[in-house]
Amino acid sequence: MSLVLAAPPAVGQVPPGGARLSYARGPGAEGCPEEQALRDVVAAQLGGTDPFVDGGGGRRVEVILARKGRHFVGEIAVYDGDGRRRGGQELTSAACGALVEDVGTALAIVLRPVRSAREPAPSQAAPEATAPPETASAPELPETASPRAAPAGPPHAPAAAPAPPCRPTAPVRPMERRGPALAGLRLQLGVGALISEGFAPAPAVGFSGFVGARWEAFSLSLEGRVDLPVATGPYQGRTFAVSSLGGSVVSCGHVAWFFGCGLVTAGRVRRFGMVDVVGEALRPYAGLGLRGGVEVPFSYDLAARLTGELAANLVRPTLHLGGGENLSVAGTSAAGGLHLVASF
Repeated sequence: MSLVLAAPPAVGQVPPGGARLSYARGPGAEGCPEEQALRDVVAAQLGGTDPFVDGGGGRRVEVILARKGRHFVGEIAVYDGDGRRRGGQELTSAACGALVEDVGTALAIVLRPVRSAREPAPSQAAPEATAPPETASAPELPETASPRAAPAGPPHAPAAAPAPPCRPTAPVRPMERRGPALAGLRLQLGVGALISEGFAPAPAVGFSGFVGARWEAFSLSLEGRVDLPVATGPYQGRTFAVSSLGGSVVSCGHVAWFFGCGLVTAGRVRRFGMVDVVGEALRPYAGLGLRGGVEVPFSYDLAARLTGELAANLVRPTLHLGGGENLSVAGTSAAGGLHLVASF
């Protein structure tokens, strides 16, 4: 976290009507938490009170989140009622959820109400409002006073005693966080289509779905996949179809929109006769692979994910046809997919 510009002390006092909040997520930060998440952080620091108001007038706080290189940047600017910039901060973090917490803590410090030292205490101002008119007469001048020292004017009330000094506001303690990799745990569900190669002699179309947990920079998911049957070429006058059904455990690291994964996969390959062949054979398979891709957010809760993967098939099922001919899974398999991902 870096501090570029500190807000002046004069901006540390909240006007009676609160402040208006302008919150924007720039390029690369579309998947960052929404405005309500920032409001919740500030309210938690201020004892449950949301200092932001809707409508025009009053002071304005502007927050812009963006991505710069490998980090997220949050720019804070404070403007007075006349639109003049009174101060600002720039905060950075490797995780967007952690950045929103830091921005909320900084805003809570700036927006924490502080009573001015010039403001009279409520108990001192009460006698002025309740004093009867006849007691508000000007005191008699001392005999040694100069005639010029008594200017003509309306009578005034006796001067109030000096207000006691204000107690300093206790510093705001930042919200405790366990680190960027564990910030913002969310449940993810995804479903989509894919094209694969390696299990059948020709490319196959299939479908897959997954459920998993996502942090800012890490995710872990359990996937299921089915490849639709593909007809093979005739072997000794016989035609077969090949399909597959399997599952994978996938662990990924995320940087902005991009991610890379390692996966363990296993399942079964089904081969069955078509037209002139009766019967079927089920054989297990297993493998290890790598996956890469990009996840483009539509909103904080919805994204499109494009993936490509390559796996080494460690257990390769083979169907012996006789006559020295076999149907076997290739040593490597590849797949490309497009999924719709929802986060909760």
